[in-house]
Amino acid sequence: MSIRLFTSAIRTHLRLHKISVFAPVRYSRGFAPYGKPGSGNYGRTLGKQTVGLIEPLRDRILNRVKSIPFNAKDSVFSIGDYGAADGSASMPFIGQLVANLKDQHGPDAQFQVIYEDTEVNDFNSLFKRVSGIIPDPQVYLPDMDNVYVLASGTDFYKQCVPSNSMHFIMCMISLHWLSETPVKYNNSLYKYPESSAEEKIALDQRAQIDLDTFLLLRSREMKQGGLLFVCALCEIKDVNTERVNVGTLITLLTGIWKEYRDSGEISTEEFFNTHFSFCFRNMDQLRKPFDDKLSAVSKSGLCLLSAETVIIPDIAYTAWKDKKDKEGIDDREEFARLYIATHRTWGNNTFMNGLSDSRSQEEKEKIVDGFYDRVEKRMSKINPEEIKDDLQSIYLVITKK
Repeated sequence: MSIRLFTSAIRTHLRLHKISVFAPVRYSRGFAPYGKPGSGNYGRTLGKQTVGLIEPLRDRILNRVKSIPFNAKDSVFSIGDYGAADGSASMPFIGQLVANLKDQHGPDAQFQVIYEDTEVNDFNSLFKRVSGIIPDPQVYLPDMDNVYVLASGTDFYKQCVPSNSMHFIMCMISLHWLSETPVKYNNSLYKYPESSAEEKIALDQRAQIDLDTFLLLRSREMKQGGLLFVCALCEIKDVNTERVNVGTLITLLTGIWKEYRDSGEISTEEFFNTHFSFCFRNMDQLRKPFDDKLSAVSKSGLCLLSAETVIIPDIAYTAWKDKKDKEGIDDREEFARLYIATHRTWGNNTFMNGLSDSRSQEEKEKIVDGFYDRVEKRMSKINPEEIKDDLQSIYLVITKK
């Protein structure tokens, strides 16, 4: 598809779904990460869980990248990490990726690595990690010549880089965040089996529109023969009841936030304004743009090479189980501390945003701090076997023909 036809197709897609191409949009994707900027809090908490996400497909992706067309004499090999946070989750893999490509294309080949995230991301921690000021995980940049690191604070529901410029893009557990909140749930923070049909439909429709938008924009950015690797958190169904399982944590967060509402610590309106602006899709939803050969995504040249479900063990549960088995210590308080520290990284901003603007920042922080303290104490009373929260994800490997 020519650039002119592709541009027309993406504008038509966005216009049909009432998404402005140029008008500023208040995006909900992602979060202002919890923790002091520049402290590397993401990598110390959630990053410990997400760093292992690449492992199941690491060798397969490294081999596929070798086949991407690239002339080292005439161009720069461009790598994108979309939804990068502070870079800790992807850094070991990107270091290995660039090292392999240097072996293949020679030491004089040039590479640029573009870390994308929203404008509220902790880019301070990202560059501290890249430069080695924060040394964990091991960085690649100081030891490599002809590798240039850039950052993009443009939301990935917009075009982030020039057209036809990217050889390889990876996006790890960020695609569940939506471009906007399509629904405010009447009595929950996220979609429940008991949610109304209208709530479920509105969420699924927005999720599908956003998926198509994300893929069309990446198609525009990618070179022919380029590779897109996506790891997306997916919807989990109970094998016995076929009911969607929203997870122990979301259920617990919802229940305690209701206690705050019912006790008058927050208002009914504040509860109603607190909602997770994400959607865990299932395999059919993620495959739909590719299986439909007449879709705008298929017509853009994107082709699905593989799609599979992978389960990544919960690090908090694993640490608790190892200590219990090896030392005989059932340390549920430490389990709860690690678990909540990991997940508060992405959840804190949701509760802060739900509180009324009439409250001071200090008052909001006091409420949310107390809330997470209560969640942690409640969780420490529960058997970790009942809370075990493995990450179930769908891995998509996509090329552009």
